[in-house]
Amino acid sequence: MRLMRSKTLCTLVLLIATPQFSLATAPKAEKKRSPLLTDIALQKGGVLVGRLTDKEGNLRDKQKIILRLDQEVVAEVTTGKNGQFQVKGLQGGIYEVASEHGAGSFRAWADDTAPPSAKQFVVLIENDDVVRGQFGLAPDPSQFPRIRLSPAQWVGIGVGVAGLTVGTIALVRDNDAS
Repeated sequence: MRLMRSKTLCTLVLLIATPQFSLATAPKAEKKRSPLLTDIALQKGGVLVGRLTDKEGNLRDKQKIILRLDQEVVAEVTTGKNGQFQVKGLQGGIYEVASEHGAGSFRAWADDTAPPSAKQFVVLIENDDVVRGQFGLAPDPSQFPRIRLSPAQWVGIGVGVAGLTVGTIALVRDNDAS
């Protein structure tokens, strides 16, 4: 009789706790993220014009700029006295523009095909906080969903785990007795 009470108790606990696991939390408004790509309108002849600054806005001259398309280096240029650089002969596509202390991704549009929101030139801002990795980029933690449970949900999970544990023990003891 005692075993039957234990089984009934475990079943009731599981029936009460199980709906707690399936309840969805209320959706939260996402923070508006800055776009991963900036649209850039190429000048006539496929010329990309850009400027390199540090994070305080000071122009950076005599700095090496590397332009990549699909992980392949397309061009290497050096900034002028006013931090400006130009790369000629480009076609539309997604380019990575990088300096020693920073990089950015830009969607370049061929002449007269750029959307109205496209910028006329690249602004690349150097940042001393750049971390270079050997095996590619580290995942952005904001890409992973965060599980936020209320105290009641944690209690429900705890009771459910306890019920499973007690039920398993009761079943084991029941099989041993026969």
